[in-house]
Amino acid sequence: MENKPNYSLKDLVFYFLKLGASGFGGPVALVGYMYRDLVENKQWISDDDYKEGLALSQLAPGPLAAQLSIYLGYVHYRILGATLAGLAFVFPSFLMVLAIGWAYVTFDGLPLMQSIFYGVGAAVIGIISIGSYKLTSKSIGKDYWLWAIFLVLAVFTFITEEENMWLIIGGGVLIWLMKSPPKWNFGSLKTIALPVLLQIPTQDSTNAKLWQIAWFFTKAGA
Repeated sequence: MENKPNYSLKDLVFYFLKLGASGFGGPVALVGYMYRDLVENKQWISDDDYKEGLALSQLAPGPLAAQLSIYLGYVHYRILGATLAGLAFVFPSFLMVLAIGWAYVTFDGLPLMQSIFYGVGAAVIGIISIGSYKLTSKSIGKDYWLWAIFLVLAVFTFITEEENMWLIIGGGVLIWLMKSPPKWNFGSLKTIALPVLLQIPTQDSTNAKLWQIAWFFTKAGA
């Protein structure tokens, strides 16, 4: 990370206020705008910092674009920057959704508003397509293994119409083993694994239910 940013925290907050108020297209398009504006045009954020933040945001459950804005605020201005950047990015859309929701409910779903929503939805699809292309090219580049994982997951998701957590984790583990293979210490693994395995419930129905609940929320959070 760079120690001396060429922008102020005020500049960053105003940028995210503007993006939060005028950025359309959903998370894929918004992270593309951030790359274009902050990395390519303004050069406030380095390419490596952006990619690192994007990877961390994709791993964490929750809204991708909001999490990336928080990370980018943290790059040079730490906790204060992360807090203000995240709030600045989310607050405009919060107010707009609140106002639109009130108007829609109050006027019982005006045909005019419905038509506007359909028109905006069609335009957003085009924005998402461009953002998806840029995000894919920047994240994957010319790495054939990454392209293979991308295609497998894309086909699987298209056919099943759902995301598979194990395939996503498996893709990450595969690249990890290929690019940075760990030096296994089986003695240490046994020392750690044996006490853990001894704690796994077998016949206790109460503990079994707790494990089932824990597993459910683990999948939901991921």
